Amino acid sequence: MDLEYGMLAGRRPYYRFGDTGGDPLLVIPGLSDAFQRGDPNRGTAMMLTNLYREFADRDVWVVGRRRHLPVGSSTRDMAAAYATVVDEQGLWPADVIGVSLGGLVAQYLAADYADYVDHVAIVSAGSRLGGHGENAVKQWRNWAGKGKWADVLADTVRETATGSEQTLVPPLVQFAGRFANFRPEYPSDVVVSCTATLEHDAREILGDIDAPTLVAAGDSDSLFPEPRLRELKDGIDDSTLALFGGVGHDLATSQPRELNGIVRRYFDGFRGDGLHP
Repeated sequence: MDLEYGMLAGRRPYYRFGDTGGDPLLVIPGLSDAFQRGDPNRGTAMMLTNLYREFADRDVWVVGRRRHLPVGSSTRDMAAAYATVVDEQGLWPADVIGVSLGGLVAQYLAADYADYVDHVAIVSAGSRLGGHGENAVKQWRNWAGKGKWADVLADTVRETATGSEQTLVPPLVQFAGRFANFRPEYPSDVVVSCTATLEHDAREILGDIDAPTLVAAGDSDSLFPEPRLRELKDGIDDSTLALFGGVGHDLATSQPRELNGIVRRYFDGFRGDGLHP
């Protein structure tokens, strides 16, 4: 398996693996990308190759957002920056997987740069946040602005995890925060990313998305509840909704094998009831 990682243009982290001769697959990560510290490393590269092993025959690019995001950057601005990456790396037309915040960005990438996108999977993201999700992300932004990183990380687990992790992990994170430094390399990127998430509302541009689109999410997602998921699905002509029962916002990491199997079949052209979890 081919494997490389580093910084594009010295400021945008990326991981590339799979088969460099295969069809391109672009993965756009969620808010956690803003919490990264240090340069891309082999440990993370190996974790990602395992997470997306169903796509070993693809040329997989996991590309983060640029470090030190300009204040006021919207999800549409972020999509424009990803379009530049797709163009400069010659990846188009690419299949795209966008997770959480990455799913919001993917909506604008598919709408504004249709020639660059073949299929798109929007994972754990709706047309906009639900009411509870807005309150949660506002709180994260507030804590981030005050440098309360243990509080932010503990609450993101509380809001996004599935099962016992919701209650077991947050106290451990809070305790570890007494000794460990959870401060991201660029703290302002967390604030900018939270603001972009809060301001995202793609309802007016969903009709511009021509790429076949899979909306995949847990039916217990507290940030993007089912009405927001269906609003996204119903706004896109060629779209399919796959709901995972009893799963929260962490679908991409809690059930990667099931999710990626469905995404893979969808990208390969499979449709119908057998697609659903």
